[in-house]
Amino acid sequence: MIASITIHPLVFLAVFLFILILGMYEFYKISSLPDSSPMRVSGIITGVILFLTFFFVRFTEADHRILLLGPAAGLILMTLPMFSQKNNALRSGSLTFLGILYVAIPVTTFNLLVYHPYTDGFNYQVVLFLFLTLWLNDTGAYITGKLLGKHKMFPRISPKKSWEGLAGGLMLALLVTWLGRPLFPDIPSWHLWILCPVIVLTGTLGDLVESSYKRAAGVKDSGNIMPGHGGILDRFDSLILAAPAVYLIITFLT
Repeated sequence: MIASITIHPLVFLAVFLFILILGMYEFYKISSLPDSSPMRVSGIITGVILFLTFFFVRFTEADHRILLLGPAAGLILMTLPMFSQKNNALRSGSLTFLGILYVAIPVTTFNLLVYHPYTDGFNYQVVLFLFLTLWLNDTGAYITGKLLGKHKMFPRISPKKSWEGLAGGLMLALLVTWLGRPLFPDIPSWHLWILCPVIVLTGTLGDLVESSYKRAAGVKDSGNIMPGHGGILDRFDSLILAAPAVYLIITFLT
């Protein structure tokens, strides 16, 4: 992940496009219903078009009118359920669009973060801060939750998450925000102090949202690409809400 945002934009493209495609595939797989299934191929193609248009507008400084390809693909997608005789058109279309909203749009947001307003061109700083904050929050939450966790956040959805774990994760993330300040020279310090708790809270919510989807689908993991860790969505669920939130905060602050 760190290599994808530090080596070259095309490495970023390959890694995050892989995450988008596999993440959408996993979501469509677990959300399939007996009487209707999402249009997997159409939904994934729409997500890919959305991601590629935003990437190449930033990478090549192409005409921004190319971004209209995303809504155009969405309009075409809206007409497809009526051609299927096997699926409930309302459910099939709703599940397909939910996959785009839940996976494709947040992953596409990384194009806006890796070409962020603090510097010109491709730059790792915002995305690296996002990664480190979430990783350290997960570590702090796990350790604190194991040692002190007594008050569960949402036991119906995620019985292991506790308020003590959330506090421990936030404290570790804030500590590393302070110690790791030299890694982000182009981001104002007060922005980092605002972004850190936002990332922790939205990352935790992202984890809970994915857990609720899996419980509704009756599955333990979204996939099995990483034995012992589940699927792509299981590893990137925190980023799904955190990335758009970070972009909104940065846009507001700048």
